Amino acid sequence: MVIATIERRGFPEGINVLSKGNSPFFIPKSILIEFNLPFYEDDYEVDEFLFNQLKHINECYLCRKKGLDLLARREHSKYELNMKLKQRKFSSSAINNTIEYLINKKFLSEQRFCESFINARLKKGEGRYLIFQKLQQKGVSLSFSQSIYDEIVEMDDEINACIKSLVKIKNKFSDVEIIKNKLSKKGFSYQIIKEALEEKDS
Repeated sequence: MVIATIERRGFPEGINVLSKGNSPFFIPKSILIEFNLPFYEDDYEVDEFLFNQLKHINECYLCRKKGLDLLARREHSKYELNMKLKQRKFSSSAINNTIEYLINKKFLSEQRFCESFINARLKKGEGRYLIFQKLQQKGVSLSFSQSIYDEIVEMDDEINACIKSLVKIKNKFSDVEIIKNKLSKKGFSYQIIKEALEEKDS
């Protein structure tokens, strides 16, 4: 039973799927080819099975667009992007397709996200343990976070981040033990806190 027809578009190249009971939707030619479907002719008649298939492909297309839009703003972890796409009511199938596509095209990178996140948090005066905790909340494993951190962060970077927090804390507190406790809560190790205090006092 015919429930829709095809209308070709020239720019961007693709097809509009027209149905009396549903809103028309667009699929680019490149995605049709990716899903092993032809570039249908004008007035091609669409049955219910093909319509549902095209509807799913259209959802994957829209999900990818939203994923790319989110990644254009900043790097995301896989888990974080998955959650945001779920909030926008995309199906699990469309989300899985999108994440696989974005990883294959190198638009989505767990390593790049970690590097960006670690550098940003260090600039805010946070230490490794707090950073690891926050990365775990974004779905990144502790072992992966540690390996990236150790790869890109030097001891001097940690000390400088600690000094940044130390300066702010010293404006409010003078007791050394309170200062150390505050820095520890910021995620710095005892050794880094010791080095930062010595450097600031020298």
